[in-house]
This record gives sequence, structure tokens and C-alpha cells, in this order.
Amino acid sequence: MNFRGIDEGIEILFSNPSVKKSNWRNPFGVHILSLLILTAPVFACLPALAQEATSTLPVGTTGNNNKRQLYGNLRFEGMQYMTTLPESPKLTYSQFLSAQVSYVGETTWFENGVDFGAGTFFSRSQSHIAVHELYTSPRTDGYRFYAGRKLNDWSAMDREWNMGVWQPYFEIDALRPEPQGLSGIFFDVNRDDYQVLAFATPLFIPTMGPGIREENGALVSDSRWYRSPVSQQDFIGRPIPITYSLSVPETTKLASHGGYGAMGRVGDKAQGAWIVTSAGYTPVNTLVLKRNIRVPILDPKVGVVVSPEVAYHQIFSTDIGYSTDSVRTTVSYMQDDPETKLPETDWAVQRLTGIRAYSVNLDWNIPQFMTRSILLQLNYLKIDGGGITDIVSDGSPDTMNLFDQRMRFTNAIKAKIQGELARFSGKPLFTKFSYLYDNVQKGSMINSEFLFYPSPKWALVAGADILGVDNEDYKTSSFLNQYRANDRIYGGMTYVF
Repeated sequence: MNFRGIDEGIEILFSNPSVKKSNWRNPFGVHILSLLILTAPVFACLPALAQEATSTLPVGTTGNNNKRQLYGNLRFEGMQYMTTLPESPKLTYSQFLSAQVSYVGETTWFENGVDFGAGTFFSRSQSHIAVHELYTSPRTDGYRFYAGRKLNDWSAMDREWNMGVWQPYFEIDALRPEPQGLSGIFFDVNRDDYQVLAFATPLFIPTMGPGIREENGALVSDSRWYRSPVSQQDFIGRPIPITYSLSVPETTKLASHGGYGAMGRVGDKAQGAWIVTSAGYTPVNTLVLKRNIRVPILDPKVGVVVSPEVAYHQIFSTDIGYSTDSVRTTVSYMQDDPETKLPETDWAVQRLTGIRAYSVNLDWNIPQFMTRSILLQLNYLKIDGGGITDIVSDGSPDTMNLFDQRMRFTNAIKAKIQGELARFSGKPLFTKFSYLYDNVQKGSMINSEFLFYPSPKWALVAGADILGVDNEDYKTSSFLNQYRANDRIYGGMTYVF
């Protein structure tokens, strides 16, 4: 049963800082990303070198069983936010050009894969490249070794709710997170009725979000999806403004953190009962923040130096499911247990509380709903834990917290529908619609998109995203409340190749 067929046919960051110093225009995330980009020529050369050394074929020619696939899309859109931010009026309207490209190539001895996205808001400081996958694999019988960055289905819950526990994300837009694979060496035995996957790495590439920079003692970003820290702190009964500065470690210091994991599957996920269990010890994909806690009593402002650090956690997850030709049900559990490393004297660091997460998911592929194929999805998520507490060198809580929650949603229900809505002069109109309500935040989110295909490769796009809460004074730091001013509409066109 193929639940992706319909979707293929239709097509923040202070918690994950890609930080900038005030005189340094490149985001921190780009420097870590460059580690991946620099490995691309190495991976590309491996098949040619092997062929030159062992093959009778001239370099550049391929065997009869060689296959290459290149596919993706180009998209241009204008985006209008319904509310103007007084501090950032220029972020009310934007134009965005993006591309998603995937390539899989097979030679006689190797399989190579690349999947990346790129985009620009037509500004150097607001352009990016995100490498989702970049790997090479010798073609072997019965098993595979992969070297590079690769996406895997570690947890259905983690993937469906974009939690980022197992795999990092690229999140310049919090409503359009792009999953990115883990980077390292993978050993994979994959059959229809079972799978065994092992993974190890000396390299860590965290979740990336909007670039931030210092400006007049504040941390700012050219993004409406930047999550800002507290701007003032009570001191002896009166509020004191806080000024911030960044202290960024060397990229190699942050990236040189290894990890390992394993996953096993029994049963065919396309038909019948199946179970997937994963466990690992890896860095937390979201960088934690360390800051100084000295308070200059004679200074009218409190100066806070913020520095990103890497924390580790143990992860365990399991999915139990049953699939038929048109329906798949999945029950999932996931937990993580972060380690706490006490900071030095006069510093505080974020202590992450572990999560215990539960979810239920129903996918129903309706092949003949009013003569059209529709995919209906119902999901429920419940998370216990996931808090953030700033602690000092003796392990006790500090009086100030930069942020208080790791997860965006903790008690939420979500419904999604996608498929062909109608035809006009024989041309299809597709839709993707989702509704989410979080009972803890007392708020909801609606995402809708329409794609009209006047030709098989071109589509006109229109959509809207709406976020709201029942009470604006309730849980003001929650995801839905913090970004409730980011209601938006957008339109444009896309070319699929």
C-alpha cells in the first residue's frame, strides 16, 4: 500500500541558533553545513575511482544496469502576512524562490544519492542551501553500507509531528520544516518482512533555524519565525532591561560530537501487522544555551553573554501498526532522557527535561471518494515532560529562564486531507488541508493549499496559514500564542521535473 502516491503527485531559532555575530554576516548554520558541502566531491569521486581501479569500462561509461533519476521542483511565491510587526514592518510581505532537487544514481558498483533544497528571499542574508541527504553506498547483495547523510524512518511519531528528536530539521519557516538525515555510517539489511539498521557517527549537525545577530544589545533576526528570549528581568522589585551578546564556539568544537543508534523492524509495513523499535545515544538536535549570570547592580542594564552548547540524550521509540490495502493504523511511543552537564561558576545552562510521548495515527486512502482518490489522516499526540529550566553551577534553578518548553505541541489532535478536489476543463485541482488543536495551549492552527495544474509540469499555487488562541494572556510563551500574529496568505507557481 502506497500512502505517498497522492502527496508526490501534488506537492525556530533561538532554540536552534544559526547565530551571527554583529560583524559576521554568515549564519553559524552555514559553517556547519559547509562540512557537508565539502564532502560532496569526495562522495562523487568514489564511484569513478573504484571504476577506474577495477573495471574494464572506460571512466565515464556505465554498465547496462546503471540507472539515474533526477527529480524535484522550482517554486516562486509571494507571501503576505496579515499583521504588521511594529519592530519589523519590512517582514509583512516577501517574495520567495525555492528549489527542491533529488538525485539517485546507480553505477555498476555504487549507489549515490543527493537531496537538497535551496531558497532565497532575494537578499544575501536571507538565502540558504539545506542538504537533506548526501550519501554513497557500494552495491552489495543482501545488505548495504551507506556513508554520508541519510534519512531513515526511526519513529513514525517523530516524523509526523516534526519533533526533531531522532533527526534534525531545517526550519527557517516553522510551518514548513524540512527533515534532514543523520550523518555517519549506516549498515542496513532491508527486506519486505524485516529490517535491521545500525548507525554510528563522529559528526553532529544540529537543527538549523533563522539566522540571528546582535543589534543594539538585542538578538534580532530577519524572520518572523525567530523565537526571542526574555527582554527584561525583575531585580530587587523592579524590571531591568537585558542586553545580549553572542559567544560562538569554533564550528569544529560543536560538530565533533558522535553518536550511535539501531533500528529493527518485524513485519511488512505495506500489509499486515508490523513493529518498529529504535534506540540510540546521540546529541540533542537542538543546541542548548549557556549564559553568564552576573548582575551588575550599578549598571542600569543587565549584560547577558549567550553561547550554544551540545547536550546528549538517550532515545527509545517503538511503533506498532497494522496495514491493509487502504488503511494503516499506528500506535507510537517515544522517550528521551537528556544528560545534564553542570556549568562553570557564574554561568547558567539549560537543563532539558525528558519526554514521554504517545501518539495514535490513522491513514485512510479512499480510492473512490466521489470518483476521486483522497487521503485522510487523523492523529493524536500526548507528551509528558519536555520542560526547560536554567540551572546554575550547583544544579539549582536560576531565577531567569530563557525558554520553558522543548516541544511545540504537547496535547494535540490533528486532521489532514489531501487529494484531487475537482477538474476544470480536464485540468486537476489538488488540495492539502490540515487542522490542529492543542488543548494545553488552548489554540489551533489551520494550513491549506490548492494546486491547479494547467499542464502536467506546471501548477498555480494558493494557500493560507492561520494560527490562533482562545486567550492571548494564557501561556504567552507557547508556540501558537507567540506566533499568532503570523497568519498569512500566499500564491505563486511551481514547476515539477
